[in-house]
Amino acid sequence: GPSVRVRLTIKCNSIADKDWFSKSDPICIVKAKEKKDGPFVEVGRTEWIKNNHNPEFTTKIEMKYVFEIKQFLEFTILDVDDPKDISKAQ
Repeated sequence: GPSVRVRLTIKCNSIADKDWFSKSDPICIVKAKEKKDGPFVEVGRTEWIKNNHNPEFTTKIEMKYVFEIKQFLEFTILDVDDPKDISKAQ
C-alpha cells in the first residue's frame, strides 16, 4: 500500500531512578513490526542524555508509515552509564 516517511519526537516524564548515586542517564530505542507475529526490528535510537528524569530527546526517529496497515511500535527506555556498551543498561 501507499506509504510516507514520518518523524517521531520522543519525550519522557518521571523516569524511575535506576542509578544508586545519580539521576537516570536515558536513551530510547524504537522498534517496529508490520505483522502481529513478526519480529520487532530496530528503526532508530535517540541520543544519550545524562542525569535527567524528564528527557526531551532531540534526535528524531524517522520511519516508514504504511497507510491502512496496523504497525506495532516498541519504545524501550534504558538507563545507560556508557552509551558504547548498551548491553550493561538497566
